[in-house]
Amino acid sequence: MKSEVYYTKAGAEHFNDSIVNRLEKLFDRAGGGSAIKENDLVAVKGHFGEPGNVTFISPVFYRAVIERIKLCGGNPFLTDTNTLYTGERNNAVLHSAAAVKHGFSFATAGAPVIIADGLRGTDFIEVPVNGKHMKRAKIASAIYHADSVVFITHAKMHMVSSYGGAIKNIGMGCASRGGKQEQHSGGVPGVDEERCTGCGDCVSWCNENAITLKNKKAVIDGEKCVGCGECIAVCNYDATHTKWDGSSEDLQEKMAEYSCAALSNKKGRSFFLNFVMNVTPDCDCLPSSGRYVIPDFGILASLDPVAIDTAAADIICSSPAIKENLDNKKFDKKQASKDNFRAVNPGLDWKVQLDYAEELGLGTKKYELIEVK
Repeated sequence: MKSEVYYTKAGAEHFNDSIVNRLEKLFDRAGGGSAIKENDLVAVKGHFGEPGNVTFISPVFYRAVIERIKLCGGNPFLTDTNTLYTGERNNAVLHSAAAVKHGFSFATAGAPVIIADGLRGTDFIEVPVNGKHMKRAKIASAIYHADSVVFITHAKMHMVSSYGGAIKNIGMGCASRGGKQEQHSGGVPGVDEERCTGCGDCVSWCNENAITLKNKKAVIDGEKCVGCGECIAVCNYDATHTKWDGSSEDLQEKMAEYSCAALSNKKGRSFFLNFVMNVTPDCDCLPSSGRYVIPDFGILASLDPVAIDTAAADIICSSPAIKENLDNKKFDKKQASKDNFRAVNPGLDWKVQLDYAEELGLGTKKYELIEVK
């Protein structure tokens, strides 16, 4: 059975037309209100963009969605989780400041910003998941405890997973810093001795007693380490770090498993919006903005995360490529407009996450596109 995916096109056809107004219609037609009950605490999960990036979804769109949530009786809050890598969003203080810098505030978007996995990325709930990679997932506590979630996703390409859509926004985006480590690697983190001060915080935090201090530097015992990533989250000096050694296929499957965990207590309480606009070769975590790969398509909405991701991916895959905007050294012109994902990342299979998500029961890849004007 096909899932319904509603969409509205980018741009405006006449003076009184507005994609923001059509976004409100899209929310209603696609059943966004059915995911929200009176007095729900509603997490609006998006991406505030790494400072320097300008391709993240504008707060103007968030405000339109937040106003619909309030009309449904919900109490929305803007949220995202801290990053695994060192940057301006790897703790709640810097992350909140970055959000305000990009226009995400109560005054502009109509809702407060709450970083979902806490001050240092260590606030999470362990959720069972029956996957071939993960048995338990570290889901950010504010998202887990929210009554319902609206996912606002910038559908684009990605340097590791090839495709970054709703599944990535759910699976990677709802994970604590330790959960991100498990998905990207799961192996033994490294230690940068120049950054390490020998403070011992990671030693006292480690539940496996896998870290000791030698010559006032942290040393991780690979035999004891379980790859949880908590030492990365707790380090004040960014001395512990992931090795980024997981394969693209494993990463995509782990994202799907984490998505199952994140949505496990949100059945019928989740709604998904994918923006197929400003489609870049890489993600919004980069402190810069890549040139657009395809012309803007518009906004998609659905109650099915797999269907909406498949629809958005199909659009990105087959749209006319803007060849002059792509790196000629990397871009495979033979694949242009046939499979734009493989044109940008020839060695990556972007369909892995969709196939596995459907296998796990997150949704169906079969969809019907319905336009909202």
